[in-house]
Order: sequence, then structure tokens, then C-alpha cells
Amino acid sequence: MPKAFATFNDFMSLPVFFYHTIGVDPYESPSSKAVPSRWLYVNFLFNVTNLNFNFLMEFMFVVLYFKDAENIVDVCMTICYLGFIIVSQLKTVSVWRQKAKLNDLVYELESIFPAPNRKEQDKYRAEYYLRRGQFFLRGFSGLYLFLVVTYSFYIYVRYAIQHWLLHLPDVEKAMPYFSISPWDWHDNWSFYVMYLLQVWGAYTATTGHISADLSIYAVNMQLVMHFDYLSKSLKEFQIQAGCVHNGFAKDLKALQDLILYHNKLLRLSDVMNSVFGMPLLLNFLTSSVMVCFVGFQMTLGLSADHTVKLALFLISATVEIYLICYFSGLLIVSSEGVTAAVYEMNWLHGDTRFKKMLIFIAQRAQKPVCLKATVFLDISMETMAMFLKMSYRLFCVIRTMYQ
Repeated sequence: MPKAFATFNDFMSLPVFFYHTIGVDPYESPSSKAVPSRWLYVNFLFNVTNLNFNFLMEFMFVVLYFKDAENIVDVCMTICYLGFIIVSQLKTVSVWRQKAKLNDLVYELESIFPAPNRKEQDKYRAEYYLRRGQFFLRGFSGLYLFLVVTYSFYIYVRYAIQHWLLHLPDVEKAMPYFSISPWDWHDNWSFYVMYLLQVWGAYTATTGHISADLSIYAVNMQLVMHFDYLSKSLKEFQIQAGCVHNGFAKDLKALQDLILYHNKLLRLSDVMNSVFGMPLLLNFLTSSVMVCFVGFQMTLGLSADHTVKLALFLISATVEIYLICYFSGLLIVSSEGVTAAVYEMNWLHGDTRFKKMLIFIAQRAQKPVCLKATVFLDISMETMAMFLKMSYRLFCVIRTMYQ
């Protein structure tokens, strides 16, 4: 039986699920089911230990083969893996350090979420925004999961086909990611142990990388819903002055409630940027470097399978930045819509004090709300063009140095 109403936890279910799989509890909410802290702790400890072990082995591979021209492609790919792991851990730590602020943000968003009844849900169009948000969240997470599955199991599937189906001689076992190993795994059962440790490390890094982004998208979509509802309420505002007894006072009280609602949305936007500002900045800085590194590798005349894998990595990194810019664009449009709503409402018959209050809310709404990568960058769709230009310039620099 389908659920009757959308809830706050429906919006946040996907990022919370991925966080829990790596042993992280991103926030505390009275309306969500508590996860046993002992299970989370053990899971987190195993994931961190395994991920750092794989990071060390891959780092040693880069150190040993950095000056070997024959392994330049392998080294470049491993550098991308290392960068991906570093960013994943930094994003997870950044969100964890802001847990108190994130708890407050979640509490406030839950307090203003539309009540579970048909009238309130229809006014906010909660189900529409939930479906729209889940479409992007599921597509984005599915893309990265497809990326990690492709990178992790392609090598073994190729080995299995060549060894077990085609019965080719001298088929060597290989790991999905280039690294050294503290033991010889080539001809014994430890090959499968090492392989699975690498695969799970890749999943941990990917989950830590995308969970913060999914949280940003989910919170952003809720703020878009609330700004759109505020604009709708202003447009449909019914002036009671001159129509009912004490109409002027009723108009002022209703408008004051909308102004307080607007102020709360602006404050929640600031808290959101305070919590997720560092992960956003890390996304732009590291994605630019990784995109140009991947693009450089694709110009070296690689095999078809390597080219496909690199193309998938390139698409994933580009889609990530595009979605951040897209969601920020939605927030800009919805927050700016408050100004247009003030102008379009039936304010001519309002009291003088009522009209003056409208001026203040319109002035505040003229400064659009957007996602901010700390104090360094206000994100919009124009940021996407800046990202592509920066990546291309870095690519040209690396290509020139290589030649």
C-alpha cells in the first residue's frame, strides 16, 4: 500500500542510508529510527581501517613507480584514486564536525515541514518535490554505484571469462586498483581477500563522497519547496482591510507570520551553507583536478576498456558539479520569486503600514539565496562554465608539461 503523505525522513532517506552503511550517523532526529551505536562504531572502525590500508598501499605504488615512464598511465589513475579517497574522508569529517549545526538544521526543517494531512501536503506540493528530489538523488547515486561496480569487478570478470570460459593459458590475476601488497596473493586464497578489501574500500570512498552531496540536494530541495510555498502564499494573500471588522490588524498579523517564515528560511539557508560549505568547496577544487587528469590520460592512446572506464569517471565528476549548480539555480529562482510574488499580490487596498512591510520583504528577497562553497564561491549555473574553463586550462598545463 503506498504511503499517503510525504515526510521529512522521505527526503533524507537515501543520504542517511548511505551514511549508515559506512558507520556514520549524520544527525540525530526524534522522528527517525535510532541505529544501534555499537553497530555503527564497529562498522565505521572497519571501514576507516580498510580504507586507510588501501590508501597506504596505493600511495606506496605511486612512490615506487612515479618516475617510471612505462607506468605513467597507472600512476595517473592511482593519483586520481588517492585524490578521491582524500576528498571522501575530508567531506565525511567536515559534516561530522558540523553535527551540532546539522542537528539544529534538521530540527528546524522538521518543525516547518507540512503536516501529514491532504490539505497541508497539497498546499506545499510536498509529494511533487519529493518525487523530483528522489529522481535526481537516485540517478546520481546510481551513477556513482555503477562507476564503482565497473571499476571494481571489470578486472575479475575479464579474468573469469578468459580463464574459466575461454581456457586461455597464462591468464594472470590482477587487482582492480593499482597498489602494492604486504604479501604475495597471486597463487593462493589471499587473492580473494585482497580483492574484496579493495572493492569494499572503493565502496566506502564512493559512499563518503556522495553522501554529503545527497544531503545537500535533499535539504536544498526542501528549501526550494518552502520558498515556492511562500511565494504562492503572498500571491494568493487576501486583503481583509475594509471587508471585515478589524481587517487591517488581521492583514498585519498574517503578513508578519509570512515575514517570520521568510526570515526562518533565510536563516536555514545560512546554516545549510555553514554545514556543507566545505564539502562544496572540496567538490569544485578536486573535481577540476581529477577531470583534467582523466582527460589527459584519455589522450595517451589507451585501450578501449581503459578509455571507457575513464570516460565513465569523467562523466560522473562532471555530473556531480552540474547537479550542484542546478540545485543552487533552483534555490536562486525560488528565493527571487518572493520579490515577484510581493509585486503580483493584491496590495493596493492594504493599509499603509501593510505596504511598508511589503517593501522590506521585497528588498530582502532581492538578494537571492544560493549554495555557497564557503566564502570563496557563490554557486550558480554560471559556475559550471567557470568549472569547465578551469579544468581545460589545467589539462593544457599538464599536457604541455608531459610533452
